[in-house]
Amino acid sequence: MPLDLQQYRHDAEQFLEALEREMYQHFSGLKPVCETAPIYERSPDLFTEASVTALDGLYADARDDERRRIAYLLAFAVDGYMGAETRHLSDDIANTESQMTITVDGEEIGFRAAPVVLANEADRARRERIDAARLAATVEHLNPLLDRQWRTCHDLARGLGRAHYLDLFGEVKGIDYLALRARVEAFLHDTAGLYERSMDRLSRERLGIPLAELRYADLPYLWRAPSYDEVFSAKALVPTLERTLADMGIDLSAQTNISLDTEVRETKSPRAFCSPVRVPDEIYLVVLPRGGQDDYGALLHEAGHTEHFAHVAADHPFEYRHLGDNAVTEAFAFLFDHLVLNRAWLARHLAFTECDDYLRFATVSDLFYLRRYAAKLAYETEFHVQPGALDSMAGVYQRRLSDALMIQVPSESYLADLDAGLYVASYLRAWMLEGALRMMLQDRFGWDWFTDPEAGGWIKRLWSLGQKFTAEQLLLKNDGGILGTDQIRHHIERTLGR
Repeated sequence: MPLDLQQYRHDAEQFLEALEREMYQHFSGLKPVCETAPIYERSPDLFTEASVTALDGLYADARDDERRRIAYLLAFAVDGYMGAETRHLSDDIANTESQMTITVDGEEIGFRAAPVVLANEADRARRERIDAARLAATVEHLNPLLDRQWRTCHDLARGLGRAHYLDLFGEVKGIDYLALRARVEAFLHDTAGLYERSMDRLSRERLGIPLAELRYADLPYLWRAPSYDEVFSAKALVPTLERTLADMGIDLSAQTNISLDTEVRETKSPRAFCSPVRVPDEIYLVVLPRGGQDDYGALLHEAGHTEHFAHVAADHPFEYRHLGDNAVTEAFAFLFDHLVLNRAWLARHLAFTECDDYLRFATVSDLFYLRRYAAKLAYETEFHVQPGALDSMAGVYQRRLSDALMIQVPSESYLADLDAGLYVASYLRAWMLEGALRMMLQDRFGWDWFTDPEAGGWIKRLWSLGQKFTAEQLLLKNDGGILGTDQIRHHIERTLGR
C-alpha cells in the first residue's frame, strides 16, 4: 500500500507533540521517570524500514517545494526509526542518569548534578575525586547501555542499504560531513597558536597554573568564573531576559504561546532548555535560576530557540515548523547567547562597563568550545563508520579532543559525548551562520542592534520562516555570502588578537 503523505504528516506532528511534552515533563522535574517508549509504540507505522523506503521513493520523484518537504520527512523518518528501535535503551539511559548517584568524601551527589558541583568546587583535589567518581559511574552504568545503543544504530544504517551510519545521515540530511570536517580542521590549525596563548594566560590568571598543568576536572570551575557572580546575579536573570526582548519589540509576558517555567524542583535540569511542544502555539522555556555568566548564556541561548519557534508562521506546513535544518534554530540561539560578549549589552542591561577581562575570558571560552566541537566532528566521522565493536574508539576520542584542547581529555566519555544524527554538525554550521548574522546586524543597525525594534523586526522575519531553508540557503538569500569560519575568526580575533 502506498504511503499516505497527509496522514503521515498528521501522525508525525502528533508524535512530536507527545515526545516533546514527555521530555519537558521529565527534565523540568514534573515527572520522575522518562517514558518515551510508549509514545513510539502508539505510532507503530511511523518509523519503519517500509516508511523510510517509501519516503525515499517519493523523494526521488518529487519536485520543487514538495521535494524539500519530503527530504525533511525522510530525515525525520530515519531519526525516528533509529529512536524507535532503541527506545527502551534510550529510556534506560535517561532514567539511569536521573537516578544514579556518586559518593565523594562521604557525600552523595546526583550524577546529573555532578557538573554543577564541579563548577562550584574550589578545592582542586576534591574536583579530581568528583570527576573520577563521575567517570567510574559512566563506565560501569552508562557505557554498556550506550555501546548497545550505538551498535544497534550502526546495524540499522547498514540494514537500510547504506555503507554506514555516516553515509546514511550525510545522504538524508544533505550534509557533506567530510567537507565540513576539512573546513573546521583548517580552523583548528589556524587558531592553534591563539588558543594556546589565550588558554595559558587564562589558566594562570584564574587557577594559578599553566595550560600544561590544567586538568579536565578543572574546566567546569574555570568556566564557572564565580568572580563574576555579582554582575550575573540569579535574581536579575529573568528580568534581564525580559528587558532584552522588550528592547527588540517583544513583550515576553504577552506571549501566550510561551510558558516560562522558573519553579524550583528537586529533579529539574540545572541547565535551561526549550521544549517546542506545538510550534508555534505551545513552547516551554525552562530555567532554574542559579546565577553566574554561564547561566545567563544558557538562558539566552534557549530564549533564542524559544522566540524562533514562537514566531514561526502558523500557516507553514508541518515540515517547516517542526523539521528542517536544526543549524538554523541553533544559530538564533547562539545569536542570543553571544549577547554576553557584547560590550554595549553588558553596559545597558548589567551596568557592567569595566568588562575587558570578562570579555577576554568569555571569548576564550567560546574558542574552547568551537575547537572542542571541531574535534568532536573529526572523531564522529571516524566513529560512525565502524562496522562492529566500538572499544577501540576510546583512544581515538581521547587523542582527537586532547590534541584540539591541549588538555588530557578522559577516554571514558567516548560513548556519552555523542548526540544522535551527528548533531555536532548542526552546532558547527550554526556557529558559522550566527557569526555571519551577527556581523550583518552590526553593519546594518550598529553594535547596539539589540536595542533597535527594526533589528527585532528583521530577525522576526527570519524566525517566521521556521526551518524552511538550510543554514547555507538562509545566508545566501539574505546576501550573507557562503557559510564559513571567517566571520567567527573575525569576532574572536577582535577581542583576543591574532
